[in-house]
Amino acid sequence: MRYYILQSEEPKGPYTLSQLKNMWSSGAVTGDIQYAPEGMRPNDKSQWPLLAELQSELEPKPQRPIQQRPVVVRPTKSRGIFIILGLFFGCLGVHNFYAGYYAKGAAQLAITILLGWFIIGFVVTAVWALIEICIVTEDADRERMT
Repeated sequence: MRYYILQSEEPKGPYTLSQLKNMWSSGAVTGDIQYAPEGMRPNDKSQWPLLAELQSELEPKPQRPIQQRPVVVRPTKSRGIFIILGLFFGCLGVHNFYAGYYAKGAAQLAITILLGWFIIGFVVTAVWALIEICIVTEDADRERMT
């Protein structure tokens, strides 16, 4: 849409809204200047509204500062280290602690300590660890181990 403005009792224009914005920001026009949209040029210039009515469109909208999200860089877990820890220290749950499965690791450690005196504790946790090193491919954060 284009607009005419009334300066020194004479119509000037037509101006686009972006041109009026530039004139507004530079101070060339103020809110007490009258305007009329193109195509609606009433003969009686006293009926033209004031630019103050367009102030919300003429003033630049305040921009919100862009908030950047922090980037969290987590090192990926190594599947090879997971397997080696599972083979050598699987009865103690060390491989699960490494992958972030703290509850599983604590359970394996507790079973080995409590039932390890009877061979059954070592057998249960050893079989459990062997199964895990074969099927677990993601750490506790659902990141694929490389």
